[in-house]
Amino acid sequence: MINEALKHQKKIKTSREKGYCQIRSKSIGLKNRYIQANPLNSYEWIIIDCDYEVPYFKDLPIYPNYIVRNKDNGRAHLYFKVSAVHNNGFSSYKALDYYHGVRLSLTILLKGDMGFNQTLSKNPLAVKDWRVEHIHSKEYDLGELAEYCELVPRYELKELKEAKDRAIVIGRNQTIFDCTRVEAYRLRDVTQEQILEIAEKYNQTLDDPLDGREIGHISKSIWKYVSRPKSKEQKEKFIAKQSERGKKSGVVRAEKAQKLKDKAFVLLSNLSLTVGDIADKLKVSIRRVQDLKAYFKGVQRTISGSPPLVGFPQNPLEASVFNLGDYLVDTFSLYPESEDTEKIPLNTINRLL
Repeated sequence: MINEALKHQKKIKTSREKGYCQIRSKSIGLKNRYIQANPLNSYEWIIIDCDYEVPYFKDLPIYPNYIVRNKDNGRAHLYFKVSAVHNNGFSSYKALDYYHGVRLSLTILLKGDMGFNQTLSKNPLAVKDWRVEHIHSKEYDLGELAEYCELVPRYELKELKEAKDRAIVIGRNQTIFDCTRVEAYRLRDVTQEQILEIAEKYNQTLDDPLDGREIGHISKSIWKYVSRPKSKEQKEKFIAKQSERGKKSGVVRAEKAQKLKDKAFVLLSNLSLTVGDIADKLKVSIRRVQDLKAYFKGVQRTISGSPPLVGFPQNPLEASVFNLGDYLVDTFSLYPESEDTEKIPLNTINRLL
């Protein structure tokens, strides 16, 4: 059923571990632990993330198509195959609204994680990594699923006054953000400390409050919006401040890009590694590695006719022999010297190769 839902796609979002996402060919992606089961232009699955030990499927109020369990603790993702709901610029807003209403209500019924967005889920085809139970192959109609739970469409959210009631439907983060920003907009010359107090006030009304770090991120996001300059003088100060921040950010990005290139050059020197292997090690896309590989070949390429790239030896005889160690020694001098600067120790190059 997973293959059938993705039959029109050549590539999918996938990952071997939590924390990052990559785009790979479908043949490779379906072997990984996590995948995006829904196609790009439609919703064909409702997936519920259960952060508790899921009982035997006959003890559930409704039977999913798949139960994909963690072998260690029994936590699982429940897969419900549904009639396809198109998801693109020409899709029906009411159809999408109905799909999400059913998804959220089913999540409440099964005590799932309201913040789960279905981007990556446990792969039912990765039977070596998960304990997979294929219960049935029936395709549910959204109306049939709605009969099992109390449907709360998004357009009825305005009627939910209490933060804890809204949190059950749309999640804690979105609820705190919405409630806090509305109250903050009414205040004159509001400070970031006041916004933080408002956010914490709403957070404490929830049955399961967020931690302080998440509340801090939410309040900071609202503060950035309400503190935007309004007069001409304020706008000029704001532009100057943003320009200074942009310069600092550019330095950081340049250093980060240089580090990535150095690591890629070490790995590309190892001919036994494929582009996919290097992409996995660096946690970047295959396209990015291909770009780095073309740059890497350009450093070595001169005898065949192409001139060396800017910044490398202009003498063809010198440029024809690429010394990885010399290159890394030169590039390391570009980094600011500090204790927390990340580098590749030169004495580990032979081990990496």
